[in-house]
Amino acid sequence: MAVILQNELAELFMLHEKYRKGMSGGKRFDLSMQTGHELDFSARDLTEGEFVGTFLNHSNFSYCKLQQSNFFGATLNNSIFVEADLCKADLRGAQMQGVNFTNARLDDANLADGSLLRQQKGGGLGNVQTGDAKLRLYDAVFKNATAQRARFSSSIALSTDLSLANFKGAKLPGVNFTGSNLRGASFESADLRGCNFTNANMNSVILLHANLDGATFEGADLTASLVHLEKGDTQTFNNAKMTKSLESLEFSIKEIIANHKIWVNTLGREGKRADLVGINLSRVMLDGVQFQAASLQRSLLNGASFMSATFTMSDLTGCNAREANFAKADCRGTNFSLSRLDKADLQSADCSPMLISGHGKAIHWPANFGGANLQNANLRGANLTGARFENALLADADLREANLEGAILTDANMTGADLRGANLDKADMRGALGVK
Repeated sequence: MAVILQNELAELFMLHEKYRKGMSGGKRFDLSMQTGHELDFSARDLTEGEFVGTFLNHSNFSYCKLQQSNFFGATLNNSIFVEADLCKADLRGAQMQGVNFTNARLDDANLADGSLLRQQKGGGLGNVQTGDAKLRLYDAVFKNATAQRARFSSSIALSTDLSLANFKGAKLPGVNFTGSNLRGASFESADLRGCNFTNANMNSVILLHANLDGATFEGADLTASLVHLEKGDTQTFNNAKMTKSLESLEFSIKEIIANHKIWVNTLGREGKRADLVGINLSRVMLDGVQFQAASLQRSLLNGASFMSATFTMSDLTGCNAREANFAKADCRGTNFSLSRLDKADLQSADCSPMLISGHGKAIHWPANFGGANLQNANLRGANLTGARFENALLADADLREANLEGAILTDANMTGADLRGANLDKADMRGALGVK
């Protein structure tokens, strides 16, 4: 194989740009059957580029435009595709162990099996690659990636971080997800026949209308997940950890709210703190409810309404509040870390720090959205002073007129977020994606 060096890429980039613009002398980018190491392709537009059978381990494709590119049979182990656009790309048979697809787009991409053959000495044909097909994507990271309608091989194993990834309508039959982190991922309408989800973290996952024939969920954590069960289906999730119904509680929700109010008003001397950990509260109407310091970890709050409610210092870690209404709610010091809040309404909500006094020293306890999914959420006019958004997904969120003074937005994905009129004074945005 011919060896390609970094300084030889400049001319190829220029010729490809001319090709894309239809200019004379242009030529499509083509590294087929060549080899390179630690090459930098970042931020380049290589749409329709040819990478058939290339060996490009440890290369950097971050922020690269690679729509309809051809990586058939390529070797890309430990390469970086952060925020890259690989829509409709051909990745059949590509070796991608340890590849980082964080925030990448792989809609309609083909990651199915494929074998690239070449003539061997003696005239026979043999595989270009010698790696195990089952390990093609081993340890690959798909955090926050979008792979709608993408095709995957039934023989591969995905045993790594796929949190907040979007596999809506994807074809993943037979994929082995054993032990994977799938927290907050969406598999709506996906083909998951025969998949193995043993011991996977599936907190706040969307499985609506997915084909689960023959799939196994032994030991999987499906708390706060949206699951569509067919009538008479009692076996699929038998050995999985599931969200509990309200009927399973000792007291009714009205009694729990009343006892919690007494607990708050008597500073814990009487009544009982609301403990709704892992409980299904989908579409409940609890506007104005007082849930100060309540525990709602891993609860299912999909489509619920808490308008003008009080959640100060409450723990909603890992809850699924997709499309929930928290408009004008008092969420000072509330913990929403690792929660699902996509399409939620937090307009004019107060998520500023909670002032805690004790032992002669006042502490400002911030609201925490670390690692949460706030995609397409409405945060217009919200008070987010000092709030923590490390590694949060804020893509396409409405943050108009929001107060983000002193907020921590390190490594957050803010692609497409509307920040018109927002106060970003002293906000820490190091490593934030999509901020212009």
